[in-house]
Amino acid sequence: MKIKKLICATVIVASSVSGLTGCIGQMGLTQLAVGVNLKAVDNRYGRAGIYVLAAPVYGVTALVDLMVINSIEFWTGTNPITKKGPAVADTPVEAWMKINGDIDPALTGAPLTDLKVSTQSTSMEVLDDDSLKLTVAYVDGSEQSIIGKRLANNDVAFYNQGRLVAVASNQQLLDHVASL
Repeated sequence: MKIKKLICATVIVASSVSGLTGCIGQMGLTQLAVGVNLKAVDNRYGRAGIYVLAAPVYGVTALVDLMVINSIEFWTGTNPITKKGPAVADTPVEAWMKINGDIDPALTGAPLTDLKVSTQSTSMEVLDDDSLKLTVAYVDGSEQSIIGKRLANNDVAFYNQGRLVAVASNQQLLDHVASL
């Protein structure tokens, strides 16, 4: 009986350690199963049907990926299914967020300085004690409006088409006016 308990405890500890290291990875076996699904039939409805029928397979592959394959990837640095490295756990965050350094600098910012807008008129309307509506009419006949609503702390919330687009403090607004 002691041997069964020892084996059981060893299996639990080994799978726990394995599971703790394998939670992040390329999920290579599950990718392989998805690839089989995509190659099986060239029709979205057929693929969806296969996906539903193969749902238990995806559950098993995900479990094997999480508990075994991703652990191997974690400890060796390479996923044994995809043969790709470095391990996802070793990939620096900067690599995922890095912007292509070879891109033309003119394409990295908004060209607002060259923006030429022809307006026909502007108007401001007081909606209530805490709200103003600014409407801009363009030469092409279109209109845009923005509503500024004073909040309880004297910040101003700006809405376009009923959606909140910005909140500015009273000091930020005063600083902006002073910079003009």
